[in-house]
Amino acid sequence: MEKRIMRIFSVILGCVMVVCVGLLMGISDIHYKSEVLAKDIQKSREYRQSLKDRMRDEIANAEELASFADKGQIRIAIPKGVSESDIKLNEDIMNREYQVVIPNVNDEYFDNNPIMGSVSRIDDFFAYEDDSKGYFDIKLNGIYDCRHTVDGDYLYLDFEEPHKLYDSVVVIDAGHGGKDVGAIQGNYNEKDIDLDIVLKLKELLDNDPSIKAYYTRLSDTNPTLEERVRLSNEVGADVFLSVHNNSLSGFGSATTSGTQVLYYVSDGSGNSKTFADICLNNLCSYLGSDNRGLVNGDDIYIIHNSKSPVALVEIGFLSNQSDLRKLLSEDYQKTCAKALYDSIKEMISKTYKE
Repeated sequence: MEKRIMRIFSVILGCVMVVCVGLLMGISDIHYKSEVLAKDIQKSREYRQSLKDRMRDEIANAEELASFADKGQIRIAIPKGVSESDIKLNEDIMNREYQVVIPNVNDEYFDNNPIMGSVSRIDDFFAYEDDSKGYFDIKLNGIYDCRHTVDGDYLYLDFEEPHKLYDSVVVIDAGHGGKDVGAIQGNYNEKDIDLDIVLKLKELLDNDPSIKAYYTRLSDTNPTLEERVRLSNEVGADVFLSVHNNSLSGFGSATTSGTQVLYYVSDGSGNSKTFADICLNNLCSYLGSDNRGLVNGDDIYIIHNSKSPVALVEIGFLSNQSDLRKLLSEDYQKTCAKALYDSIKEMISKTYKE
């Protein structure tokens, strides 16, 4: 009996030893991998910090910085064989982010080509290589007009305050987006119609060199209300226009049609009412839609938080079949865009240029 017990105990002890050895090896492996990861992270942080330090040390690099001060605030070397058309520039104005992507970049590129510049308008700067491409992610400390030039072996980036470059600055908001579809009528969602009209308005604004327009969305995204109005406030927009469409349910919904505009009644300057009235009159005149008047929008978040003259236009009613057919027409959307463009120009001329 005792021998049997001893054999069982020996087997158990052996199993325990095997498990312990395995755990120790696993822990050792995990420890090794953790050290490698920690070193990689530390290296990344050090490199990231070295970039910021190099750019921040403007006194030590004053002479070199002065050599390209007229070309931009940041200088990035372009690898041999890469042309300007190969460089991609991506901008996310809502998040104050600007990205440069340059091909033919390897690890040695960053050691041999120091990035020079000023951090006066930069919160963070992160450069890295991935799949033979160099990524330069820039987090700005404000909303700037980002311009670039290529001269010789370098790309120059310049970040300027919009009001210094343009006569007027406006912010255009396409209502709803993403999971927030807005009003619904059959297979049609308000968010899509709102965006279609804004994209046509963008075509007009893009051809006007006197106006810089920023957009809360140009695709099927859904910025928060706070993000939408913050863009307008931070850029100091001369006007803030939000594009929407209406809908009703129940009795009278099928026969109710027309255009109405919400504005900030509590705006002591009266500029919000002026802008709303201009939008309403132009939309009704250009579209031939019923004038449903101005509406108190003080309880609307983006309206009562806007520091700029603000108008929220409700162009038509999706619940009215006649309005819906028109709103789905490309020509009708272009007319909407023209009415809104002319309203922006009239408001700017009336309020700021007299």
